[in-house]
Amino acid sequence: MTAKVLKVKHCRTHDGKPLASIDGLPGDMADLQPAQLRAYAAVMQRIADDCEARPMGPRTYRELSVKYTVDA
Repeated sequence: MTAKVLKVKHCRTHDGKPLASIDGLPGDMADLQPAQLRAYAAVMQRIADDCEARPMGPRTYRELSVKYTVDA
């Protein structure tokens, strides 16, 4: 398996809800084996958890760019 980096910008929607903008996902019709799918799923879960854990208040909110590695 080859490591793949996903670049994620943690931000928020126009109404203040958590949002993750992700660059580096496989394109249309990606061929992925089950182990690769599980690796992407694990990283996506981590991104979702990190996104929800970020402060969204008017005084505490800041955009954050993070790189996540997928061992797929």
